Parts: sequence; C-alpha cells; structure tokens
Amino acid sequence: MDRRYFRRFLQGRRPDWLLAAAALGVALLPPAALVPWTGDVSRLVSVPLAPITNLGVFLRDRVRPPRTTFDPRSPEALALDREVARYRTLYEQARLELEQSERALASLRAVRAKVGDGTGELIDASVVATDASRLDGVLSLNAGTRHGVRPGASVLANGERFAGVIAREVGAFSSTLIPSIRLPSIGVRLYPPEGSDRNVVSTAYPGAILKPTGRGGWTAEVASVIPLREGMIARLADDRYGRLAMGLPIGIVRSVEAIDRAPHARRVEVAPMVDFETLSRVIIVSDSATPSEPISDRSPTASQRSDPR
Repeated sequence: MDRRYFRRFLQGRRPDWLLAAAALGVALLPPAALVPWTGDVSRLVSVPLAPITNLGVFLRDRVRPPRTTFDPRSPEALALDREVARYRTLYEQARLELEQSERALASLRAVRAKVGDGTGELIDASVVATDASRLDGVLSLNAGTRHGVRPGASVLANGERFAGVIAREVGAFSSTLIPSIRLPSIGVRLYPPEGSDRNVVSTAYPGAILKPTGRGGWTAEVASVIPLREGMIARLADDRYGRLAMGLPIGIVRSVEAIDRAPHARRVEVAPMVDFETLSRVIIVSDSATPSEPISDRSPTASQRSDPR
C-alpha cells in the first residue's frame, strides 16, 4: 500500500512543486548556512564532469595551440619594432614627397596656363643649398643644362611669382638662382590690389625702377598722377628678364612716403612676395626668348645696399 502511494506521488505533479519550493528555500538561506556544505557538494558533482572537461581542453589545445608568453624585450620583438619604425618613416617620406609633387604639379599647371603652349619649357627644380648670407644670397638648384636650363632664364616660385633669374654659369645638373632681391634693378608697374581695369591701358599705371635696399626689399621714387597706396602690386615690366616673365607679380607696396624736394613724387618701399629663406621648390621658364646676356650675378654695390633715404 505504501509503495503504490509513493509511485503515484512520483508520477503526479506534486514533486515538481516540492523541488521548486526546496530550491527557493535554499536560495533564500543566508551565505553562512550554505558555505559549509556547498563546496563539498560541488566537488562531488565535478567528479563525473572532470573527464569531459579534460577532453574539451585537449581538443581546444589541438585545434588552437596556446600562445607563448610575450616578451617585449626579446630579439624578435625588438626587430619587429625596428621594422615598424622603418616602414612608418618610409610612409611619412612617401607622403611628403606626394604632397610636394602635387604642389609642383599645381604650380606647373598654373604657369602653363599663364605662358600658354608656346616654345617655353617649364622645369621643376628644388633648392639644394644657399650661401651664408641667406637673406639676399644665391641659391643652388638641382637642374642644369641636361634638363634644359639656360642662363638668364626666369625663375618662378609659389605659383606665378617672379623669384629671380638663372646665373651665367650653368652646370650639367645644377644651376644658380640669383634672387630678385639681389638683382641690380627691376622695372615694374604698380597696379591696384583689386586688379587692373580692362578699359585702362597698362602704360597708364605708374612705372618704377626698383633698387635693392639690402634689407630684403626694394625702394623706388615714383612720380604719378595716380594716387599711390599701400597694398599695390608690383608686376614685372622689364624685358631684360624674358618675355614670359612680363606681368608676373614680384612684390607688394608696404609704405608710401612724400619727398620734400619733389612734391609730385613719392618714395615707395616694396616687399618681395617670395620668402627666400624658406623657398624649397621653383619653376624655371626656359625658352628661345631668354635674354642672350644674362643678368650679372655679382653682389649689389655698396650704394645699392645702403638705404637711399
């Protein structure tokens, strides 16, 4: 009788409720009551599961072997760091060269749009050395006769700005740039900063002969009925420097002063648009119209270096 009752009890739903109530009761017990016996029970339960766990660890190690301990001071790690630093340096060098090439290509396109598709040859060159004076000294370029450079060729920088001319002595793979601030004199015309008027001929704008001051700029005495003001653009109007260089900007008027002995004249100081201390790349415009007698590369005389005022 008792055995049949126990069988019916197990076949009914009452054991499920009893087990759930027992689990809830164990969960609500304080930790102090569970710690003494739960560790022993877990060890008993883990005994039949240990072979399965060991088999899983064995299979994992066969499929994916464990990694060795990484030592950052090992020879392999140090060699890898050196390789990473080397390739990072090469990447930066390539990136800088790409930027320089893009700037040079943009300058060549701008100059080509200026000079047109005539006989002029555009030669991209880099400044490889400067003399000790730096401010108004000559600059060495890495382009020579093998590249088509001719003595007296005009040199442009920063797009379409006149930077100077090539000296008389030209090597096979090198040449010398005489900066515009070192030339004995330069004929220019002064245009308003907002640009010239199409209805006004170029000869109506005031002309000037720039003389070097020895301080990295020029000065000139200008007599003109057109008011002179700061910010005017000095553009090349001297055929001694080649036909293709005519009209190129060379400097900006920085100051205008009155002259006591000439009430209708003004003394202007012009600052160059090209920074020769940081100049690194130029464009040489070499064509058949290059002057046959290049500008002398001699230093300005003492009177030219002194302030005319």
